[in-house]
Amino acid sequence: MALAPALALFTAASCANPPPLSDGEKLARVEQMSDDVERQFPDVETVTVAEVGRLLETGGVVLVDAREAREREISWIPGSITSDEFEQDPERYADRTVVAYCTIGHRSSVYAGRMTTEGRRVLNLRGSLLAWTHAGGPLVGPDGPTNRLHVYGRDWDLAHSRYETIW
Repeated sequence: MALAPALALFTAASCANPPPLSDGEKLARVEQMSDDVERQFPDVETVTVAEVGRLLETGGVVLVDAREAREREISWIPGSITSDEFEQDPERYADRTVVAYCTIGHRSSVYAGRMTTEGRRVLNLRGSLLAWTHAGGPLVGPDGPTNRLHVYGRDWDLAHSRYETIW
């Protein structure tokens, strides 16, 4: 009978600390969350990581980081600019496709929607930085290339396992 309390304690501990998700499970969650974001923002145009990759090859895109400064202090997509930088001189980018990103796409959808209502076509990167990591996209930080990524919070800790997440 002493086994029952020990088993209950083991079961409770197992539930409190579920096993880590595989990269496939993380990507499936990113896709699910991206679908949810798109349903919440049906008027915001999206673009995939693969499409952005093609645009980057031609120089036809500017990436706008819609995250908070504390997140950008850790890392960002190479060549991206902040939303403040974009808004200071949006005409500078008039000949490029403007794509906003954040951690999963919610905040960048809000930003893209606001910019669109102000007359500027801004797309949202589907799955944002989390999708970027699963595609093997590079990140840079203050000291150059990095595998570190600020993921906003525990619920968004879905980056590919090649990346070290911080929140």
